[in-house]
Amino acid sequence: MLKVVLDLGLEKSQLGEYSMRRDYELLSKIFEYPREDYREYIKSVAQELKERYPNTSKELEELYSKLPDDIYKLQELYTKSFEVQAITSLEVGYVLYGDDYTRGEILANLSAEQKRVGTLNPQELPDHLSNILRLIARMEDGELLNDLVRLMVAPAVENMMKEYTPSSMRQKEKFYKKKYKTLIVPSTPLGVYLHLFKALYSMLDSDFELIKENRPFADVSFFGFLKSELEVEEGKKSSNSCSMQFNSCGMPIGNFGSCSV
Repeated sequence: MLKVVLDLGLEKSQLGEYSMRRDYELLSKIFEYPREDYREYIKSVAQELKERYPNTSKELEELYSKLPDDIYKLQELYTKSFEVQAITSLEVGYVLYGDDYTRGEILANLSAEQKRVGTLNPQELPDHLSNILRLIARMEDGELLNDLVRLMVAPAVENMMKEYTPSSMRQKEKFYKKKYKTLIVPSTPLGVYLHLFKALYSMLDSDFELIKENRPFADVSFFGFLKSELEVEEGKKSSNSCSMQFNSCGMPIGNFGSCSV
């Protein structure tokens, strides 16, 4: 453990803080595409977090119990949930802004910060939750870390959770049937990954004392972005609808209310 901390350029006095935040690095792998040991890894992380984050551990145990044993069915479920005909996206920037040009600024700044601390997985975009959680685990600027979590990550995770409401899922089913004529329907109920988002949100709330009102972002939906993108493809609408500005690390500054979605 000490060697890891020194490799990150941290002082010994920061050992306790890093020990807490390394839990986000453990959780990050669960947001990645499933490998053979995926279920067993979830079980081990649930056990590891049981004392520090009991609610997070409970949600992970629920996730473990509901995932299929067969790796191919599990990968199919992940793909259906987050990639092809997805319930929601795992990209924080997309959940907050869609494909607006402002997301490009976030991607560039997050990429630079992740490369600086050595956490960027090039197989995923910089705003993918797995990359974001590794960044949270190693960020050295406490003020910037709090802004990142409270103003971007937590609101995005809240919106991701809302996509699992029955009404939202029915809307997306109808949309996909109309657009693609067919649906990928795995044998496991699609709402299972809601437990993972609840696990993460509980951890964030425990460590960062999230403010749940007066949020700087609109209450947007993944389904709304899907429809907007289709309109852009059909030439009915411009995708550049935001005028938000960002600092060098990707955090929004200025008027939070100037983004229409």
